[in-house]
Order: sequence, then structure tokens, then C-alpha cells
Amino acid sequence: MDELNNIFSYCKKDMETILEKLKKEIHRVRLGSKSVSSFLGKIKIKCYGTFFPLIEVANISIIDNMNISIHPWDRSIISDIDKAIINSNLGFIPTNKGDSIHIHLPIMTEENRKNMIKKIKLQTEHAKILVRRIRNKNNQHIKKLKISEDVSKTGESRIQKITNEYIKKIENFFLHKEEEILRI
Repeated sequence: MDELNNIFSYCKKDMETILEKLKKEIHRVRLGSKSVSSFLGKIKIKCYGTFFPLIEVANISIIDNMNISIHPWDRSIISDIDKAIINSNLGFIPTNKGDSIHIHLPIMTEENRKNMIKKIKLQTEHAKILVRRIRNKNNQHIKKLKISEDVSKTGESRIQKITNEYIKKIENFFLHKEEEILRI
């Protein structure tokens, strides 16, 4: 039975990892300056012979919902910051003003929002497929154990319940994000 409990525990852990990865990917979806500024702060800037998160080498200011200003503490690295932001592919182009960088976020149109939802839906479906693969892999592990058929069926049933739980969590996360995108 310990082997079976280990399988359940690994199954849950693997499915939780997929859910967290999905959340991380989808949280990158831009809705305004507040969500963008959190990603900007994590961008790695190559300066002084190593990499630093942007938040450690500059001050990031939210001017309004569509504008962000970045003031590096050392003006000599402004071009490095500019380059790193462009390479991060967040969907906007920074403007280098000499002593600061200005970012103007484009207005989200209805069409952009619908495309964003389609993209998120694809990521969500991919996460569900990965969860189902984990279910199948763990069911195979259960079948390889030297246990009775009844215990094996009970184990597979429990794996299915865990799978259903995570599929539901993924769907709920998608619905919440879809509502958020359409509301703004």
C-alpha cells in the first residue's frame, strides 16, 4: 500500500506542477501597466559582467495604466536595459530618452482580447493533455504493482479523481482569466 500511496502523491505533485506552470505562463498575459511592471522587474539585464534583475538596477515607475518609466541608477547601462526589454518579447517597444526609458503600452482592442483568449485556451488545453498523460503514466505504474485486481481498480479510480480535480482547477483558472480579460 505504501507504493500505491507514493504513486498518488507523485501524481498529485506532477499535476500541481503543470497547474503552476500554466498559471505562470498565463499571468504573463498583459492587461495593463501593473501586470507588465512585475514582469519587467524580473527581466535579466547583462551589465557589470553578470546578469541582474531589472528591479535591482533601476527604478520602475507606473505613470498610468498605459505608461511605465524606467530610471536606471547608472546611466551607462541604459542601452543594456533597452536591449533586454526588446529581447524579452513582451509585445511593446521601449523608448530610450537618454536618462530613462519610457514604455507606452498599446490599447487592447476587442480583437486583441479575443486573440489573447484563444492563446490562453490553447495553453489550457495543452495543460489538460499533460495532466491526462500523467494519469495514464500512473495507471501504468499501478498495473505493474503486484496487488490484487480490486486494489488496482481502486487505485486507478483514485488517480481518476485526482485527474478530475486538476482538470477542474485548470478550467476554473481559465474561466477566471477569460472573465478578467473581457472585463478590462
